[in-house]
Amino acid sequence: MGRKALLALLAASVAASVAACGGGGGEQAAQESGGQEASTQEQAQSGGGSTGGGFAGGGSTGGGTTGGMQGGTTGGESGGLMRVEPGNPIVGTSYVAPLVELFGDVRIGERSFVASNTILRAAPEQQVTIGNETNAQDNIIVRSLEDTSTIGNRTSLAHHAIIRDSQVGDFAFVGFNAEIINSTLENGAFVLHGASVENVTIPENRLVGPGEEITTQEQANALPEADASTEEFREGVLDVNAEFAEGYIELYETEGYESVVGVTGPNPATSFNERAEPQVAEPFEIQEFVRIVGDVRIGPNAQIAQRTAIRADEGSPIVIGANADLDDRVTFHALEETEIQIGDNLTSADDVVFHGPLEMGNGITAEDRSVVFRTIVEDNVEIGQDVVIAGPALEEGEELSFTIPAGSVIPDGAIITDEESLQQAIAGNPVTGDEVAAAELKDMDPHSSH
Repeated sequence: MGRKALLALLAASVAASVAACGGGGGEQAAQESGGQEASTQEQAQSGGGSTGGGFAGGGSTGGGTTGGMQGGTTGGESGGLMRVEPGNPIVGTSYVAPLVELFGDVRIGERSFVASNTILRAAPEQQVTIGNETNAQDNIIVRSLEDTSTIGNRTSLAHHAIIRDSQVGDFAFVGFNAEIINSTLENGAFVLHGASVENVTIPENRLVGPGEEITTQEQANALPEADASTEEFREGVLDVNAEFAEGYIELYETEGYESVVGVTGPNPATSFNERAEPQVAEPFEIQEFVRIVGDVRIGPNAQIAQRTAIRADEGSPIVIGANADLDDRVTFHALEETEIQIGDNLTSADDVVFHGPLEMGNGITAEDRSVVFRTIVEDNVEIGQDVVIAGPALEEGEELSFTIPAGSVIPDGAIITDEESLQQAIAGNPVTGDEVAAAELKDMDPHSSH
């Protein structure tokens, strides 16, 4: 694949994935949350799992998440940021979900939103800081062990992103299952799905493509600039999540603690989505700290492991057929005015992100840390580990059409964003993030041929 095709691939991914609201495996998340006693929101509830029959309405079912401390106070301020304390999801005008795990000194600005089962961990003498109008979506890890991790203002951390000992600037975007380690993202940087950035500085307004591994400053300096037209998409993401901060605060204040921690519960009413309740058909088995929110419809015999998020508070409905088997920390979410439709016998390993618009048939399997977004997936497709599938951007009113054919086997590490990369993956010769990075370096070499 040539340089021009690769950049087109990246541009298509940016155009809609930035508008998408959003790592490490479930084992990694368990290590993050289990190494020390947490000063956590999670301590405010007992967090039992759920089994039962019938259709499960709002609140916890068959046991569910119970108890809870509705008090709590907001701690002192530092540099305009407020300390996040266990037990109270309202921090000024920001919302930090009660199922967020807090370790150490965590501070946040105004009008920000942090979704459930995110881990914010600061070692002694360190801090985690989150700025104003910033959003951290489901199942994210932000860790400050050797250096303070800072997230700037008006920045989006998409589902399952990992930030370790790093500084993220203003108006930046970090995609699904992307990882930032001991690095700096300058203002406006874009790191797309499944990418890894380690020990470098990403210059202002540069774009890291899906699945890329950036480990040298030479690679970082060779990155293309993000198109200025992406600004409106970033603004859209921020607007949606600002409404989430307001909406979840109102839901908590009017309907109580259980409405925002129960295994099943309503979404807040917003300008883009009416309030709705989930429906989970009998029989089912749902483990602790699962959140199923809004217009979600799940068929019988579902097995849903801990910390999975099925959140129809933006795009809806999310429909999952019978016999779904979901491992830990799986996330389902959809863009505004889109939905997710999935058939029977879905099997998902840990830390998979299914993001709408998305249509999937029967008998789909997805391995650890894969991302499936803006795609039609036909029956009996096998998706390997660390795969990123993000179909081409859609024009307003355009129907979803990019299709993974029935019976396809997608190899580990494949990056699929267009028909060419799809055919290469099916043929067993997938485009990978390393190839994208190599093309960028080649373009910087005056002696290379194009």
